[in-house]
Amino acid sequence: MSLLRHQCLNGWPLFYLVTGLTFAVICVGLVVIGVSTPEATVSMIRLSVQLASPWIFLAFVATALAQLFPGSFSRWLLRNRRYVGLSFAAGFGWQAVFIAVLFALHSDYYWQELHNTADLILRMLSYLLLLALTVTSFFPVRRAMRPKDWRGLHLVGIWYFWAAIWVSYADTVLAGDTRVVAIVFVVAGLLVLTVRLAAYLKKRSIPEVKGA
Repeated sequence: MSLLRHQCLNGWPLFYLVTGLTFAVICVGLVVIGVSTPEATVSMIRLSVQLASPWIFLAFVATALAQLFPGSFSRWLLRNRRYVGLSFAAGFGWQAVFIAVLFALHSDYYWQELHNTADLILRMLSYLLLLALTVTSFFPVRRAMRPKDWRGLHLVGIWYFWAAIWVSYADTVLAGDTRVVAIVFVVAGLLVLTVRLAAYLKKRSIPEVKGA
């Protein structure tokens, strides 16, 4: 049996595995970095985003990858796209936790050094969108929605969070951030975008080929 068919790597067990590993890394981060200073808390916020980012990129490219490169991995990813997306939501939720910690323990630092009203409003809207995507990922809620509305919500959500993650890393790299993790996420974000656009162009070209 293929490793990708193992029950631990499919469905809810996959989600539990990813969230468990994320929690373990967060715990290590709390021990090594902590939240005793505002700078340390900001580092934990960044760590939470780093842990969540791969999953939104995978969810973003799942369908396109299956169209362009059908195989065991792309089938596995498409089959588990829902749980990959939920893994992103769970990982990204840690960002909200540490932002709350920053407000609670280091509010003066936030208001004096980090506060940006537009950024705060956008961040709150992001969490509302993430909550909507999470809730509507469960089948009882999904069945209660019109298919067109569900697809529209998740199309907007997947593009929004891909853009939000990619732009945040691209901004830091353009500002002189030479960390490997930032460069990797910038390149990975462009790669999945390229794959998705290539799949879209391929899909659009099919009727023209049939009519030729």
